[in-house]
Amino acid sequence: MTDFKIYEEWIHKRDEKKGKHTLENVSKLLAHFGNPQDKIKVIHVAGTNGKGSTCNFLSSVLKRKNKTGLFISPYMDTMTESITINGVKIPEERFIEYVELFKPVLEKLDKEGYKNTYFEVLTAIMYKYFCDEKVDVAVVEVGMGGTLDSTNIIKKPIASVITTISMDHIGILGNTIEEIARNKAGIIKEDSPVFLYPKEKNLFQLFSNEAKEKNAPLYTFSEDEINIKKSDTNENMFDFREHKNMETTLIGHHQILNASLAIMVLDYLKNGLNITDEDIRLGIKNAKNPGRIEIISKNPTIIIDGSHNKESVASLISTLKMMKYDRLIVGFSILKDKDYDFVIKNLASIADEFIITTIDNPERAFKLDELETIIKKYTPNVTAIPNRIKAFEYSKTIAKFDDIVLWCGSLYLIREILNYTGEFKNKN
Repeated sequence: MTDFKIYEEWIHKRDEKKGKHTLENVSKLLAHFGNPQDKIKVIHVAGTNGKGSTCNFLSSVLKRKNKTGLFISPYMDTMTESITINGVKIPEERFIEYVELFKPVLEKLDKEGYKNTYFEVLTAIMYKYFCDEKVDVAVVEVGMGGTLDSTNIIKKPIASVITTISMDHIGILGNTIEEIARNKAGIIKEDSPVFLYPKEKNLFQLFSNEAKEKNAPLYTFSEDEINIKKSDTNENMFDFREHKNMETTLIGHHQILNASLAIMVLDYLKNGLNITDEDIRLGIKNAKNPGRIEIISKNPTIIIDGSHNKESVASLISTLKMMKYDRLIVGFSILKDKDYDFVIKNLASIADEFIITTIDNPERAFKLDELETIIKKYTPNVTAIPNRIKAFEYSKTIAKFDDIVLWCGSLYLIREILNYTGEFKNKN
């Protein structure tokens, strides 16, 4: 095992069960290092779906003229890819240096009853690294929720961005769409501008009320402001407000909305961050987001996607309807805290066959027989294969030339497939 893997495992082992979650633990950790999170410009992005895409759109544009930090999760290959500057991962040796720097403080806080989890440590390393490297701006994706997410330790972001809201992390963030939205609204800060994806009226009112309480200017847009010129499995082309003939290779109608949200933020910030309309056009065009409705092979067509809730599955199905195929073979697994019944029911309505497998997340994953029982309520065509790689290989062997093999349900599962096929490493 390499030195880096040893450190990576050390951080992961900090995710043992602990008491009620607050921001107090990560607050004490970062305070020891002078609160680096408050010494950099941060664009903070929350939401259920579209966070990763929106962050990548923003970063792709900003790094054209700025030293731009990007923090995203979960990672696909190695922990260091969660923390990048202008597309370059934090070097492993620097990561190790930060762990060694943090270790004595973490151990002291552990003894005092303020144990920081894996994600809190990763967040703290990210903020310290970006501050030490004097980034011009950092695009920071919320891990889960908003209010009590460790990234939310910042006092005043230059922009708070909220993407779509769906039922996700049920029982953790809330049991209704309003409770979940209220949790995401926790990233809204005093006097800091807020940018919203088009919302249903009741959710918009919720965010609007929160923004008014914080004296935070609020901006949104409607789909009427978008003119879609092309949308297929190769690219999207659209106009948004004064931006004409915008292009993105990220597939699906929802990516046009994510791109428009990013453009709205960039228009607001462009003077202060020295970006032009041409930077916006080229940055949006060049943005990538591995693992989201991504075609990784043809003949047969193999698609991977991290869809795991109502909205992302609706976007996925909408995209599949644009494609021609004989049979749809769905490789699948999902975590128990997702809106799994809706996802399974809707995928079963279009799938000719399911191949199910496990996810490497014992606390949150279904047992294979449990998942099989749920899926068989909607379709009898289910094959259960515990080994994820064997399941993926099997899906390829039963696919004919004009079939589509779709692997979806969890980014943890997609990450493993991308690493196995080498697709993620080939693109980085």
